[in-house]
Amino acid sequence: MPSKLTGLFKTLRWSDFVGTPDAGSHHLAFTSTSFSVPNILLSSLVHDNINVTVTFNASKSWKKMDEINQKKNRTPDQILKHEQGHYDIVALLARDLFIDLMQLKGNTYKNQAELNNDVRPILAKYNGVEKKLMDKYDLPTESDHGESATGQDKWNRMIKEAFTTPRSPAVFAPDGKAYKIPLLDVLAKHGIKP
Repeated sequence: MPSKLTGLFKTLRWSDFVGTPDAGSHHLAFTSTSFSVPNILLSSLVHDNINVTVTFNASKSWKKMDEINQKKNRTPDQILKHEQGHYDIVALLARDLFIDLMQLKGNTYKNQAELNNDVRPILAKYNGVEKKLMDKYDLPTESDHGESATGQDKWNRMIKEAFTTPRSPAVFAPDGKAYKIPLLDVLAKHGIKP
């Protein structure tokens, strides 16, 4: 079975948020998204069997729909767009990790230890980054949990850029499609570091 990335694209709907709201939280919604990091074995690399899955955790994701509907300065769709950003950031990090791992397929390794020497820095690059970026995304100086239209628009543009802009110089997937610019590169270009 060829290596694959699952869950990169998902459009969230309010009906996806089925968890119990945190009564102590002043936030209107919470999006729980994660991705699996596979155990990279030499055999899985050689046999092209590395899978990374992005998961929306519906039972841990919640909304306060009555409060959302009462907001005057933001519509429910705008609030949902902010939550979509949380999902997309995690999905893009998973995509970039997957691409970095796939780049190792062209290398020759004598043993697992040699492979580990190349895998370790890739995993370290992404370790803990999603939590740091989620916190940064919500900062008052950034999207302010979606309350800042200017900050939210900036993040929406950066996320779109990471989804749509080809890398330069171009790097192509085995199917001939151009890999897109890594999210961390887009953010760094805009002065944002995890």
